Amino acid sequence: MVKKLVYIYLAILSSATFLNGQDVHFSQFSNAPTNINPALTGIFRGNLRASANFRSQWNSVPVDYLTFSGQVDGKLSSNRKQNSFLALGAGFNYDQAGYGNLSWANINISGSYTQRLSSQAFLTGGLQVGYSGRSYDINSLRFLAQYDRSLSDYNPLLDNEEDLFVESIGFFDIGAGLNFRLQNNANCEILDRLEKRNFLDLGIGVFHLARPDQRFLDATPEAKALRRYSPYLFTNWRMHEAADLLLNLSAQFQGKYQELLLMGGGRIYLDRSPENQMSIAFLAGYRFNNELGDVVYPGLELRINRMRLGFTYDVNVSDFNVATRRRGGPEFSLSYIIQPVCVSGHFCPLL
Repeated sequence: MVKKLVYIYLAILSSATFLNGQDVHFSQFSNAPTNINPALTGIFRGNLRASANFRSQWNSVPVDYLTFSGQVDGKLSSNRKQNSFLALGAGFNYDQAGYGNLSWANINISGSYTQRLSSQAFLTGGLQVGYSGRSYDINSLRFLAQYDRSLSDYNPLLDNEEDLFVESIGFFDIGAGLNFRLQNNANCEILDRLEKRNFLDLGIGVFHLARPDQRFLDATPEAKALRRYSPYLFTNWRMHEAADLLLNLSAQFQGKYQELLLMGGGRIYLDRSPENQMSIAFLAGYRFNNELGDVVYPGLELRINRMRLGFTYDVNVSDFNVATRRRGGPEFSLSYIIQPVCVSGHFCPLL
């Protein structure tokens, strides 16, 4: 009986329908760029960027989610004659959910090649290769055979035949994408005075190109990961010498599952003087899924020189708010950019 029940459970864990929702996703999607598109590797002003995102969701109900992501990326080389540069990045993602602690861990390497099309336009192609592992904890689950009639309760000491089942698997994965950037003429001042700030990033990432099989046991149905398509639009518009307008869009399409996020707001520059730059952004976002709406989330983002700290809080507005009491959960992001003094257009073509 236990073996039959676990086979059923593993089939559910491995089903493509369930897997659709477990690819890493963040409300602050623009602050986790390589999870949206490997072609965003190295697309920032500076040489090296380190960033991290942490998300805790649905803590008010037993089946909560925890997600962490960390990335480092930077420019490797540039070709002044051809107006191009190469970039390389590495990332780590971790996601855990549910009673069985179903987890997904991924390490990846991404690379990109950017070609300057004009003084204001850039086209980037990117590729990402990674290794992922999925696992669950069978000891966190309860089965009929572990019901102790003498206690009229669950007894973890009773045999659940755990040695019969595979609790972890691993597989390689691959993704690719394109990004088009339109911006102000790239400046190369020795000090960035934040005078040229208009840009637009438009692109799409495609993940699970090889559609790896993610089932735990050969006896369960084949469970190939569905390809995930991630189109997006990131914009920043200078409205005043001390104020910007932000608008970001992101979509996720994976089989029957779909998600659309819209986030906008305004940024106010409190200080634009070199080495003492500070700004604060007031943000608001809305997440659509297969239904009309899922979450609204207010947020703040503070920038101090080359460090950025972001915070948002999901407020659940779907029918699930009966259980969550509208408490979706917090999300934090942090990044730091190493930006050496720029002495020529050779190293800093991007805003």
